[in-house]
Amino acid sequence: ALRLLQDMAPSHTQPCHLQEPPFFPDTLLHNNLHPHQAAATALRILQHLFHTLSTNSTRQHWPTQARKDLLNKLQHHIHHLEQCLPDKATLFKGPRNTLLTINKYFRDIHLFLHAHNHSACAWDHVRLEA
Repeated sequence: ALRLLQDMAPSHTQPCHLQEPPFFPDTLLHNNLHPHQAAATALRILQHLFHTLSTNSTRQHWPTQARKDLLNKLQHHIHHLEQCLPDKATLFKGPRNTLLTINKYFRDIHLFLHAHNHSACAWDHVRLEA
């Protein structure tokens, strides 16, 4: 999946200076979660990422085949995590601020894209964040 994201890098190297791009929250990187909670967190991130990259506005900025391959890879990982995790009713018991942080981060990504008219530069920032 990382190689696919690298393959979608734009061929031009114009400087891209955007105002206040969202960055992945450090609190999610340094959180000591139970393995099931960590897997559930990864699942939620992949689901949000899949939803974000599935929008029509990515089509004009990224090569079609690379985008499809990435979405297929994400879907595969999502399906695998869903099969490995226990009953979904118990997945997100525990620190709710983790889920709130993920939801806020992806809401900020969507607001960022909207603020920059879903430009190639904004999408490249999202690609690098992914």
